[in-house]
Amino acid sequence: MKLRFPLLRKVLPAALGFAILPQISSGQSIPNDPDFPMQWALQNSGQVIAEVEGIPGADIQALEAWNHAVRTSPVVVALIGTGVDVHAEFADRLLQGFVTSAAGGDPYSTLDTAGYGTHYAGIIAAKRNNDFGIAGINDSAVILPVRAFNGAVGGDASVAEGILWAVDHGADIILVPVQFYDNSEALENAIAHAESQGVLLVAPAGHTGSNEVAFPCRYPSVLCVAASDSMDAPALFSNYGDEVDLAAPSVNIWSTRMGGGFGFEPQATSGLAAAHVAGAASLMLAVSPQLTAPEIRSILVASADEIGKPGWDVHCGAGRLDLRRSLELTPEPAIRFEWDDPPPEVIPPHVETGFHVNILDDAGTLNPQTPLLHFRFSTAGLEIQRSLQRTGANGFVAELPAAPCGTAIEYFLSARSTDGEEIRYPRRAPNQWSVARVDRIGRSFTDTFEEDLRWTTEVEGDDTRGAWTRVAPVATTAQPGFDTTPDEGRLCFVTGQHAGGSPGTSDVDGGPVRLLSPTISVDVESAEVEFACWFASQGGTPDVLAVEGSMDGGEDWGLLDSIAATNGWEKRRLVLGDYSGLRGDRLQLRFSTSDVPSDSLTEAAIDDVRVIERFCTAVPGDADGDGNVDPDDFSIFVNCLLGPSSPFPDSDCLILDLDRDDDIDLMDGRILINDMRAPKE
Repeated sequence: MKLRFPLLRKVLPAALGFAILPQISSGQSIPNDPDFPMQWALQNSGQVIAEVEGIPGADIQALEAWNHAVRTSPVVVALIGTGVDVHAEFADRLLQGFVTSAAGGDPYSTLDTAGYGTHYAGIIAAKRNNDFGIAGINDSAVILPVRAFNGAVGGDASVAEGILWAVDHGADIILVPVQFYDNSEALENAIAHAESQGVLLVAPAGHTGSNEVAFPCRYPSVLCVAASDSMDAPALFSNYGDEVDLAAPSVNIWSTRMGGGFGFEPQATSGLAAAHVAGAASLMLAVSPQLTAPEIRSILVASADEIGKPGWDVHCGAGRLDLRRSLELTPEPAIRFEWDDPPPEVIPPHVETGFHVNILDDAGTLNPQTPLLHFRFSTAGLEIQRSLQRTGANGFVAELPAAPCGTAIEYFLSARSTDGEEIRYPRRAPNQWSVARVDRIGRSFTDTFEEDLRWTTEVEGDDTRGAWTRVAPVATTAQPGFDTTPDEGRLCFVTGQHAGGSPGTSDVDGGPVRLLSPTISVDVESAEVEFACWFASQGGTPDVLAVEGSMDGGEDWGLLDSIAATNGWEKRRLVLGDYSGLRGDRLQLRFSTSDVPSDSLTEAAIDDVRVIERFCTAVPGDADGDGNVDPDDFSIFVNCLLGPSSPFPDSDCLILDLDRDDDIDLMDGRILINDMRAPKE
């Protein structure tokens, strides 16, 4: 049985050290989304929906809530289930997701296989006031799709795998709209992992109309949601029991549909209620990034609007979701991190590197002694702290330590207000750290394809379709429906831009079809190429995506990579110095694929190409930086071994810590000797 919260409505703000915010006004204008009147769950004026007349006010009070949620931060909501289609309402905020090993169907596609996931995504994240479709509860939310099912194929182990992946790939909130009626060790362990990492899980009570609450809703750390209707009554299909925390609308819900468009839910399910609560939780976290999962849950329960019997009951828990009241109880942070430029991902070796951060302090409550940089040199390494140096009213500088090439520094920031409220970046620190790679970067070339930098295309062969095109892609089972560039990125290069019909309507046939970069000035011996690629070859004779390089204006080409298949979008990295025939400072890249004979569904996509000069990409054990592990490195190892007992963090000895235990010892020497004896390629 879950812990009940009978007095939270009165004691929550004081218990958590929050001040209750002023009452929200009701002056919010109605969004211009044409289907908004169908969304009785957001505003119930007594309108008739699907031949059912609602009761005015039996809604989540969304209009009043939106009037309050002015300053927000992006929040990642993972959807575990049938997948999510690319839809115009949230396509710019749909991340590359994951397909579990037991999900069935296309192993590379997170497209919706049943319609539920797309419906949930619209409830949570559809764009508001875009003169199109519907309004989502939090239209700054980012959706992370995890497909754990294909029809009936899947199960508790598949859902558990999806939860683990989502937790480890940046999810802040996870919606798990499934129901199981037997306990599962795999699922229980996944839920425990999410709890340990500070991720809030939301799940439905079930939709068999029974008094047995389903798993994972039954687990104590999961926010358990029952279903209500437009008359503020429990939905007939909703399960009930002691584990229920609150209820939310879940009958005749109009939202986004798979394949585009809008409509009612595929089937009555309490998953729709959980989607409303997940959207509310994401908006609360967007307003107050410092909130913990237990705090979000407590506020949602404390702010619920009592319906049915007075007090808590097994059908609706504390009551129906009230988003307005939830945001009234959500404390806006006294202090907040804000960036003029993103935190560094690459820093130079052997020197301290400062980066700027603003700490917004509208109320003047920042404790000036508390802004800290926390860093370490390995996941299990010792955490070291440094104070941030103030540079202005809100400006601070964080100094990352000097470190040798090839290492990585993990770090996060923290600060406290005078009343003890703490903020962190990343939000889930210390469970989540940022990483800065130590390297020397020279000239670079970057193309996100949002502008035309004069790439060219070629088509050869007698029977050729599927030419490369720079577009916002249209999703099929063989092609992406979105690019990989963050923020406002939309464009990438794809083969055979889909134009309707089956996925193979405009795929590659014959060929090859080629995509050629402009000439890039770079020292090839010290350069690396990074890019995102998507490649599918389904059925028939297997095809490949070839990545080639030329140094003589395209007369001669050398093969750099051959890609047989990808799991959706994948990042690739090539060290050009590894290719003996590629020398010079004028590089051209070529991406080629074909379907010969034309018996496969073959498609490719390329995005975010970057060519950079790295002058000190380190080999573990290469203490002198000459690219080899040899006796000279062993001499340095002996000096490190006989030197100070704790040579970290500023010493070149760090690269000789081969067993990653933050100490130079005989085990590192044994590993180094083995590396020296290993045959050279």
